[in-house]
Amino acid sequence: MSCRGIYQSLMELHTDSASHLIDQFFKFLRTVSVAAVLIAASTSCARAHVNEGVLAACAAFASNGGSVTAITTATSLSAEITDPDGNVSRLSLPLVYPVTDSEPASARPYSCKAYFDRDSDLIAVGVSYGFTGGHGLGIGVADAKKAKWIGKWTVGPTSGISQHLLLGFLEGTTSVVVGGEPSTPTQYGPGIRHGSFWSLLFNPQGQQLYSMPTMRDYGSVSDLFPFYADASHNRLWLFRCVLVSAPSPRQPDCSVGWMTLIGDSSSSPEFDPRKAGEKRTDFWMLPGTFAAPDGNTIFVAETGAVWLVDMQKQTLSRLTMPKRFHFPKFEEIHGAASLSPDGKVVAVPLVKEAVAFPYLVDNYVYKGTDFAVVQLDPFQLLGILPGVGPKSLASCAIDDRQGHVVALIFRGNHWERTELKP
Repeated sequence: MSCRGIYQSLMELHTDSASHLIDQFFKFLRTVSVAAVLIAASTSCARAHVNEGVLAACAAFASNGGSVTAITTATSLSAEITDPDGNVSRLSLPLVYPVTDSEPASARPYSCKAYFDRDSDLIAVGVSYGFTGGHGLGIGVADAKKAKWIGKWTVGPTSGISQHLLLGFLEGTTSVVVGGEPSTPTQYGPGIRHGSFWSLLFNPQGQQLYSMPTMRDYGSVSDLFPFYADASHNRLWLFRCVLVSAPSPRQPDCSVGWMTLIGDSSSSPEFDPRKAGEKRTDFWMLPGTFAAPDGNTIFVAETGAVWLVDMQKQTLSRLTMPKRFHFPKFEEIHGAASLSPDGKVVAVPLVKEAVAFPYLVDNYVYKGTDFAVVQLDPFQLLGILPGVGPKSLASCAIDDRQGHVVALIFRGNHWERTELKP
């Protein structure tokens, strides 16, 4: 669909003002242009921008009050483990795929994820590197109490997975899950076979527990459905969303459901968020931000709204973010969410951008990222944490402990701990 066609379609919508129409026009274009990237990309909480010293950063809180922060530079991964009493230990690993003089970091994007197991005994940190066909993942598992690496290994293209994602620890175990869409040959080189998801299982020392991946087929190779893999509850959440050449109110509904990630295959009935009499524009179009507080509840965010789906009760709650900017400036939820260990609070990145003069569609200027903090029960916005400027990675972790919300935010080249003020 051409830009003119999209604009003419949007002109059919009833809006309160011309400025609102323009805002929606550019937001819709941006959603369409990044859709494929959102689906294929890693779920890292870090948004990469200009920062010569740090390639990726990630963090996680433990259920016992501890935390881990990690920073990836051109040659190494550095981690700081903070125990519940505030004692700090430092670990490092050489980078499995270091930056070379002949290949700048910008040519091979890096991302980072960190997880604690359910008992807060183990930490898994993964650094992803590269593009489809040449993608690798370096993993380190540490004993959180002894602050010592107990496993170090890599997963590369021979796994059959196109872009590897460290998914954390499998529900109720110390086994580490790595997953992603499988790779497939194309006339242009290695590609991604959509409609399927593969998972690999490792023990904490890096030994692969099964010779073959667990394979879950959920669609055809042409189905670019958004998905969210949640190892901590053994779920692969699927959103059967399709965008067609039509105005927003006439887009097809996008149902959601889950299937098990590992082990015996089972699945849930699909849930259609739209009920009789409700508008299609009140629900997600092509979401890319998720969190799962338990095995039957999914938090979904897109553009300027968040939703909470209860699959057992077949209910949906919706919350709209306050609008803080107007054209040519705007913000939208984009990137991975951070869930507190108790599953009660979620932080989502609010990406601030502007359309530069002469206001061409692709002339976006990144202005930084803040973080909206949402409480799940009751479902409400607790506040917005000031984030980072345009020259810093945007990465975060959130914790909710005894009524106090604390965040770890990466600013410049270091991690900062901040508290959400009531």
